[in-house]
Amino acid sequence: MASARLFAPLRSSDYRKLWVAQLVSVIGDKVHQIAMSVLVYGLTHSVAHVGAMLAVTTLPAVLFGVPAGVFVDRWDRRATMVASDLLRAGIVLCIPLLVRFGMPVVYVAAFCVATVSLFFEPARLSLIPEVVEGDELMAANSLDNVTASASELLGLAGAAGIVATIGAANAFYLDGVTFLVSGLFVALVSFRGHPADASVASPFLSELRRGLGHIAEMKVLRDLVGVYALAAAGVAAAILAVNGLALQRFGTGTVDSRAVGLALLDGAITVGLLVGSATIGQSKPGNAGRKFLGSLGVFGIAFLLVGFAPRLWMAAPLLFIGGAANMWFYVPGATIIQHVSRPDLRGRVFAAKNAVSRVATTVGFLGAGLLADRIGLANTVILIGALVLLVSAFGWTRPALRDA
Repeated sequence: MASARLFAPLRSSDYRKLWVAQLVSVIGDKVHQIAMSVLVYGLTHSVAHVGAMLAVTTLPAVLFGVPAGVFVDRWDRRATMVASDLLRAGIVLCIPLLVRFGMPVVYVAAFCVATVSLFFEPARLSLIPEVVEGDELMAANSLDNVTASASELLGLAGAAGIVATIGAANAFYLDGVTFLVSGLFVALVSFRGHPADASVASPFLSELRRGLGHIAEMKVLRDLVGVYALAAAGVAAAILAVNGLALQRFGTGTVDSRAVGLALLDGAITVGLLVGSATIGQSKPGNAGRKFLGSLGVFGIAFLLVGFAPRLWMAAPLLFIGGAANMWFYVPGATIIQHVSRPDLRGRVFAAKNAVSRVATTVGFLGAGLLADRIGLANTVILIGALVLLVSAFGWTRPALRDA
């Protein structure tokens, strides 16, 4: 049965622990996301500044993403994840105190959280193929994202009320606690991954070149990373546009109360992510490349139409479709990497993909924010949808990726 296929990875005790850790952590992340957007907009009253804050969180991947992948492949992956959770908890818990020193210090804190996260995500994605069966990998990646989407919905349900009641600054305490709980469950995982033997490890630059060379020599990886990076610019711009829709077009009342509108629009996307995650996990194996590219086109069309929606109730269904399409894009992409990458280079491949896409993400955040302030939010949203459609069309011209 389809549902049995989706939940099959939970038979693994180690995967169950990773699954619970993710569920708790993402709830806190959603509170963090809404609180940070409201905090920055409340201090600056500018969508461009919100875009700048989001761009700051992408810079670490641009600067340190690929080198971080080398260390992920060298180190104990479980220990790497635990240390990352503890460090992020400490930083996030300090944000309410840092607010009084102004936005520059808050930007530094956001930068540091994103830097530490560079080590967590590649380690987690590299560990998953080691704790589930090979034919359950697509289901595991799907369930991973079902959990993330469900956790986001739980976070959204409380985030708007938390921010509106106690203020954006104090909402970061909940996020810090969830990192601590996540670290506890990760610490209980028995499988530690396969770190490289430090005594025989190649020089750092040599290992770095090996990871990049692995992508360059495999056409499917090269095409996937290229299309993913281009799509990331459009998706990043879409995220900022959703913030803008809530804060400008659909926002009313005080700044903190606008968290409700942001939660509603974000909720439409998150429900779509949940549905998309569940359905891709129950789909038949194979045709990952076609699922990857086709869903990207659907996302572009849905978001283009958002630009013509004058009311929240009209925009929400389109954002739901975009969220579902996003998962039919993301899960097959991650599965292709996990299947075709060498296990000892997998962390570097994920880190390199993330680093390249973060460059495009930074451009998307900054570009969308500047465009929104200059040509208007609706025109910016239409341009975003058109960009994603063009990227999808380009991807269909790459046979290695299309037939993966």
